[in-house]
Amino acid sequence: MLFWSFGNELNGVWNGFLTELGESLDMEPNFGKSCGWDERYDDLGGCWVHKGTGFPLGSRCYEAGYCVYSRLFSFINDAAIAAKKLADVLVVSAFADVDQLFDKVDRAGDKAAALDAWTAQVYRGSTFGDFFAKMGNATDKPTLLTEYGVDAYHDECGQDMKSKAPCYNTVGDASSSFEDEESQAIFAKNLTREIEEMGTLDKECAKAKKGDFNCTAIGGFLMSWTDEYWKGAKSQAACDPVISDDAFSEKHCDLKAHVTCGNWNASDHDLCGYFLEASPDHYVNEEWFGITAPTTCVDAINELRPRQIYWDMRRMWTGQKKKESDLQVWPTCDKMLTGWCTDLGNGGKDESWSWLFGPVRRTEGDDEMVECSGRGSCTSDWKKCGAGSSDEIATPCCSCDLGFAGVGCTDLDVRVYVAFGGAGILAVLLIMMMLTSIASAIAARVRKSPLHERLLS
Repeated sequence: MLFWSFGNELNGVWNGFLTELGESLDMEPNFGKSCGWDERYDDLGGCWVHKGTGFPLGSRCYEAGYCVYSRLFSFINDAAIAAKKLADVLVVSAFADVDQLFDKVDRAGDKAAALDAWTAQVYRGSTFGDFFAKMGNATDKPTLLTEYGVDAYHDECGQDMKSKAPCYNTVGDASSSFEDEESQAIFAKNLTREIEEMGTLDKECAKAKKGDFNCTAIGGFLMSWTDEYWKGAKSQAACDPVISDDAFSEKHCDLKAHVTCGNWNASDHDLCGYFLEASPDHYVNEEWFGITAPTTCVDAINELRPRQIYWDMRRMWTGQKKKESDLQVWPTCDKMLTGWCTDLGNGGKDESWSWLFGPVRRTEGDDEMVECSGRGSCTSDWKKCGAGSSDEIATPCCSCDLGFAGVGCTDLDVRVYVAFGGAGILAVLLIMMMLTSIASAIAARVRKSPLHERLLS
C-alpha cells in the first residue's frame, strides 16, 4: 500500500462537489454566504476555466474560484487528518487536470496541509507540456500522476477535426479505424521519460522547494492494467437517446459522440470517448487504455493479451527483453479451461477402479489428454462449480459422471461406497443364510440316517 487516496477527481465539475460546496452557507470562507461560483465553462459565461487563461485578479470568478477551492481543500484536509489518526499512512486526493489546477493549488493549497503530495490525472497527449513547471511553481509538495497514458485504438472519428457530427463507426467494421498498439507504446514511453526527467531522485532535489519545477514529480501510474468495458456507460461524448432507440436524433448528440454511447452493456467493447486534439488520433476511446487486452473465454473467465506497451515498459523499467518463453505466464483460454480441467483429473492418469468402470485414457507419450480423468466434463458454470474460496478458484470445474466425485472426478462418490457397503452386507447375510440352510439340511439328513438311529438306541 503506497497511499490512501481520498476521492477521485473531486474537482471535476461532473462530480458536483464544487457546486455543492460553493452553495454551502456553513463553511469558510464567506461563512453564511455562497461562493457565487458558476459551474459553466468560461466561454459560456461561467467560472470553470475551459478555453481561457483564467480570470483577472479581483474579478467575480477569481474570488469565487478561491472560495470554492478553499472549501474543497479544507474538506479533503479534514479527511486526511482523520485517516492519519487511525493509521500511519500517506494521504493524497486524485484531482483532475482541469480548471487550472495549478492556480487553485497556488492560491488555496495551504488549506490542505495534511495532504502528503498533490496528485492529478493528466491526459495531454504526447507530452505533459507545462504541467510540471506550473505545479512546481505553485507548491512545495511533490506531484504524483495518479493516471496518465493514451488509449490503444486509432479512431477515424477524430480525423475530420472540422466536423462536429456524431460518428457511426464500430469495432471491426470496414472503416479506417484499428487497434493501434504501437502508438500507445510510443506515447507511454515518451510520457514516462518526462516524469523521470522531472523526478525528485537527483541529489540536487533533496532540498527542493517551491519554484524548483525540475524536481516536481515522484512518479506516476499508467492507465490502465486492462481495458475497462464499463467506461462507455458514462462517456463524455454521448447521444441521448442512443441510435438503438427509435427517438434517436443527431441533434441530441454531443460533439463527435459515437452514436452507440453511452453504452451500458459492460460486455460490449465499444468506442465511447471524446474528441481531444492532443491525442494521437485526436480521439480518446475510454474502453481501450489497457496495458493488456481481455478476451472472453466463457462467462467470468477472460484471457489477457499483453499489448506492445507492456513489453516496452517492462524493458524500460527492468531492462528485460521480450522472450518467447515470457508468453507462457499469460494463460490462454484453452489452458485456463481444458488445461485446467485436465490437470484437475491428473490428465486421466488415475486408473483406480478401472477394472469395474472401464479403462481411463492416459496422457503418457503421444496419447490424448483427457479432462476430469475421463469421468466428467469441464464446465465454467458457477452455479455448478460454486463460489470457490480464498485458496481455490470456483471455475472452471469438473462436473462428474454418476458414481464419481472429487475435484477431478478421480474418486468414487460416497454413494458408491455406501452401495458397495450395502451390497457387501447383503452378500454376507445371504451367505450366512445359505450356510445356515445347508447346515440345517445336513443335520436333518444325519438325523434320518441308520447310523444315527443305532447311535440313539
